[in-house]
Amino acid sequence: MDSAFKYRIAFLGCPSNFHIRWNRANLQKLRDLGFNCAQLSIAWGARPGDEPLNLEDVVDVRGTPAENGQGLPLRSGQRPDEIRKRRENLRKRIARCKEVGLRTLFHFGAPYNMHARFGDSPPNCLSDPRVIGLYVALLEAFAGQFPGVDDLQLYTYDQDAWLCSEFGLCPRCLGVPLHERVSAFVNRLAETWQRLNPDGRLWWEPWELSAGQVFRSIGSLNPSCVGLALHSNIAEVMATMPVDRWLKNTVAMAKEAGLPVVVEHFLGGPTEEVEPFQYLTWPLVTWRGLRSIAALDVDGIKEYYGTVPTREDANLSMTSLFFADPGLSEEAALRRLAAPYGKCADDMILFWRACSEAMELFPWESSWFIRQIGRCDPVHRMSAAFIRGQQAHTPSWESTRRAIFMKTDSSQPDPWLLEDVQLRCNLAAERMERAVGLGKRLVASLAPAMAGDMKKQVADLSGWRKRALSYVYHIRETNLTLILRRELEAGRAMPERLVSELKSVLTADMENQGAEESCRSALRLFENDPRAFVQRYFAEAGPDQLSKGMFTLTSR
Repeated sequence: MDSAFKYRIAFLGCPSNFHIRWNRANLQKLRDLGFNCAQLSIAWGARPGDEPLNLEDVVDVRGTPAENGQGLPLRSGQRPDEIRKRRENLRKRIARCKEVGLRTLFHFGAPYNMHARFGDSPPNCLSDPRVIGLYVALLEAFAGQFPGVDDLQLYTYDQDAWLCSEFGLCPRCLGVPLHERVSAFVNRLAETWQRLNPDGRLWWEPWELSAGQVFRSIGSLNPSCVGLALHSNIAEVMATMPVDRWLKNTVAMAKEAGLPVVVEHFLGGPTEEVEPFQYLTWPLVTWRGLRSIAALDVDGIKEYYGTVPTREDANLSMTSLFFADPGLSEEAALRRLAAPYGKCADDMILFWRACSEAMELFPWESSWFIRQIGRCDPVHRMSAAFIRGQQAHTPSWESTRRAIFMKTDSSQPDPWLLEDVQLRCNLAAERMERAVGLGKRLVASLAPAMAGDMKKQVADLSGWRKRALSYVYHIRETNLTLILRRELEAGRAMPERLVSELKSVLTADMENQGAEESCRSALRLFENDPRAFVQRYFAEAGPDQLSKGMFTLTSR
């Protein structure tokens, strides 16, 4: 059977591992995996490795109509050697991609507004003829300076781009619906690129727009030169939640309008969700996600976070299997994936099933801030657990994205919401524990090279489990203390079974954290003076201070 996707887009490296060499051997590995197009930079908002994120980062505007157009300072490195390096790297990457037969795509954000620095009325307004002229001139210069780029991918929010709100202060945009303004801007850039490169296409990512804005934009886009690049749901790319109602509706409307569609998803092991862990795998989740996306009959699939083809990655191998034979059954795909492991194949399948179940049970949709789970500090605060939710002021965050994320504000959640996150983290941790046990057994049986890789997987699994359990313990401590506090305030005796459970949870939490003194002190006070304990520990704190970092979800 032919591949389910015409366009299969990858790129080398990822935000937490951006040192992968752009040489012929590594690009050939992408070809061998089944990819036929490469994004030419990592293009991540944090700018890892000073990778280009905007046209302005690479275009030499000297002597061009764009020379005096951009009034804002750029966020990329501006030393002459940094500018020269970005331009040289881009030209080399284009040449190497062409050597192995990969189509090329340059990803950028526009109009550049230093991300959200200026709020709802940024200075580079896409309704301003000067700004439109600037980006036409930048594209013309880009095409001349970097021949060999086939396609473009445009973000109009994020990636250091930002748009005026019709409810803001911009006199041009006041009261003018966003979908009318942004579609005209996208068309102008796409038509410019079509003039410069008749075989190319501009893929627009309507990121941060509400569902209604996306739907209304579709009918105004030029299908001869515009395509849609869509996250696998409206909230975020999530390994476990591809293809929501928004994606189904958007794809259906795009087909009716004649617009091609590429869907962005996680195709390998490194992802934003588990950053900076590099060795976690969940190949069944990858297979199921690809199958769901392919069922929409879209034109392409694109890696969202990055690919590291220089090491063993069961998720990426499963993606390659799907590209080659999407008609395989799930069991047959697992068997093929496990075949190189010989006599250990059955145990590898059990390991991957446990890892995949852990991924699917973990409450990724509770909050955007449960992402980057490896950055969570297992030593949580001793105030009440909460769920951080407020992320950004954009149309989608203030509307449709709430349909996916349980929490989009940072108020104290109901105990039942807390308990839901606790229970699912605990279920996922049980699967992680099973996978760790299987992995340790496999280390003793696998060939040395495979055993070394498995040790790294076990280490990352253990790290993920520690963080999942930190949420379990923090939330349960909070809810138990809430009950006991109310009982004491009502003049009633504390139920002995809850007293016993809280002691056990504090003890387990202390062990998970590594004998942290705060848990030991809390347990000692609880045993000696319960009333003082409930007044001091696990009470609601004040405003969110990000005291443990934004990715320690339950600590203010």
